[in-house]
Amino acid sequence: MYQTPFFITGETGNNTFSFHRRQSPKLYVPSLIRGGIVDVRVGSNVMFEDFDEQNQLRSCVGLEHFVRTTHPRTGKPVVIVDNHNHVFYFWHEARSQNHLQNGSTLIHIDQHKDSREPEKWLTCKESTDLKTVFDYTNFELNVGNYISPAIKTGLIGKVKTIAGEADLKQFHPQKHDSLIVNIDLDFWAPEMDYIDHNLSIRKTQEWMLHADLVTIATSPFFIDQERALDTLRCLFSNTNHLVAYNHV
Repeated sequence: MYQTPFFITGETGNNTFSFHRRQSPKLYVPSLIRGGIVDVRVGSNVMFEDFDEQNQLRSCVGLEHFVRTTHPRTGKPVVIVDNHNHVFYFWHEARSQNHLQNGSTLIHIDQHKDSREPEKWLTCKESTDLKTVFDYTNFELNVGNYISPAIKTGLIGKVKTIAGEADLKQFHPQKHDSLIVNIDLDFWAPEMDYIDHNLSIRKTQEWMLHADLVTIATSPFFIDQERALDTLRCLFSNTNHLVAYNHV
C-alpha cells in the first residue's frame, strides 16, 4: 500500500473538514519510500485544508513522501507521515508482520488526544485485511479519530497520552509485550514552548529506544513543517548517550 500517490476528492476522510466551504476540495496523499531521516522533505501538494480560528482558509502542504526507516540504535521500524491518521494503517501492517501484538501499549505524544469516535467502525476480522485497513484509514478516518478504532480492533490495549510536562516527568511504562511510541511533532509547536524542550526531547528519545514501532506525524495544519523537521532531526540525533531506564 501507499506505493503510488493519489488524491482524495470526495467528502471523506480528512477531506470532510469544511468540504462545502472550500473550492474544489481535494487532498494529496504521497507515496511511501524506504530511506532515512534525511529523506523526509516537505513537498508541494496540499494535504490538509481547513479554516483556522480567524476563519481564514489554510491550505497546508505536506510531505514529499512518507518515509519508512529504522531506529539507529534498535533497528526497530519507524514510519513518518504527515496527517496523523495514516499511522492506523502502519500499526495494523506491523501487527501482520509480527512486530506488534494485540493489546499493545500506546504512548501518544501530542497536543491533541486524537480519540474521537469515527462514524464507522472496523471489525477485528476486517482489520486483518490490509487493503480494507488502507481504505478505512484514508476514506473513513481523519486526524482526530484514529486511536479509538485501533482499540476496537484489539490492536491497542492501553493508551498513555503525553500532553504536558507533568506527563513527561511522571510516566514510567512498565514491561510490555508490545509498545508503540506515537509522536505528533506539533507537541513542539510554538504554543507548547512552556514545556522544557530538553526534557521533552530526552524523554521521547528514551521511550523510542524501547518501542517495537515508532510512528511520527508532521501535522502541517498544526505546526510549521520546517520547524517540525528540525524537531524530527533533533529526536534522532545524539541518541548514543542515552541509557535504558529501569522500568522496561
